Amino acid sequence: MILITRLPEPAILAEKKDTWLQSYLKKRAKKPNQRPPSNQYGHREIRETLESMSFHKCFYCERKLIETKGEVDHYIEVTEEPALAFEWKNLYLSCPDCNRRKLSNATIPVSDCLDPCDQSVTHADHLTFDSEYIRPKAGSTKGPKTIQKYKLDRPELNYLRLKHLQRFHELLLKIRDRQIRDGRKTLTNSEKESLVCFKEADYTFSLMFRVYLSGIEV
Repeated sequence: MILITRLPEPAILAEKKDTWLQSYLKKRAKKPNQRPPSNQYGHREIRETLESMSFHKCFYCERKLIETKGEVDHYIEVTEEPALAFEWKNLYLSCPDCNRRKLSNATIPVSDCLDPCDQSVTHADHLTFDSEYIRPKAGSTKGPKTIQKYKLDRPELNYLRLKHLQRFHELLLKIRDRQIRDGRKTLTNSEKESLVCFKEADYTFSLMFRVYLSGIEV
């Protein structure tokens, strides 16, 4: 999970959200379990804006949404706050696993967790990594709750993080071999750039690499 800057509200949402909400609330009054139409809150224009915000990654686990299509997620569930069904600030982008397997707001409130859109928080102050395993930072109260709520320690994420770590370690070995060959201790600009790309916002699991690269001058 990294900081995500929310873009302006899509035009379709600004134009339609009041109409959509009133229609949904009327249906919900008759059928309390009624969900809002996904073709509305998940409209192409809304989805594309969310994808741009997150560099086509899940807001929560940072998995690239290439092999699997992202889902527009309600940060606070409509079962709890139906009035937020079409609120721009309540719409996030999630991989199917994070969306369907996350714990409800009633179980672990979002207020107890890290919010990827909260500009006041540095996520690396709350989350760290031991190899491919995500861990809460010592002293953090939001770190453990975030991992629990979104199940960021699930085995398939550990496996994917490990695969990316292997690529990173392979690059480090190549750089070390070149340094030994050239008899130097410093990194070239090209080598620095090749390492920096791992922690850029558009890279999969970039928070993990920001943690690992924090002790390397690049």
